[in-house]
Amino acid sequence: MNGQLSVGEWICQDFGRYMKSLVVEGRCLFLQFKLQSLDLTKIGRFNEKHLDFADVNIVLGLNGRGMSTIVRAISSVTGSQVSVKGGQDHGEINLTLSDGSVLHQDVFDAENINCIVLDCPGERLDQERYGEFLRYLRDLNVQLILTVQRTDIYDIIRSTFPDCRFIQLD
Repeated sequence: MNGQLSVGEWICQDFGRYMKSLVVEGRCLFLQFKLQSLDLTKIGRFNEKHLDFADVNIVLGLNGRGMSTIVRAISSVTGSQVSVKGGQDHGEINLTLSDGSVLHQDVFDAENINCIVLDCPGERLDQERYGEFLRYLRDLNVQLILTVQRTDIYDIIRSTFPDCRFIQLD
């Protein structure tokens, strides 16, 4: 490629920058706490769905199986995509609707990250780069919840996270 990087390679040269791009796309959540389980009732494609979480979780499924629904559900109840004012440990959001009702969300400081939720983070990475990205995530030493559509990287996941929990959506 004439010594030039593809867009995906350029974005992913630095995994910190790559993570920030995933945050901007709404595909990465940083949580101050670990998740034990998730229960969905009549959300997205699920009539009822219960998921238990381990330290590393790989949610597998083809497009349209509910992986993004799981990430959006976690996002909707955690207020995780909003940062608090510098020097503060928490904040809150109150949204008044046209009918006068108020939606309230507490927001906590995101400096002490204990869980990262990623929605199909490896779409722009080849297998080698994906393996490097997984090792980068492993070394962060936090709970991980990753959604994955690509079957070509299962062996890389298993070798990087031998004790991970695979959650198959069908």
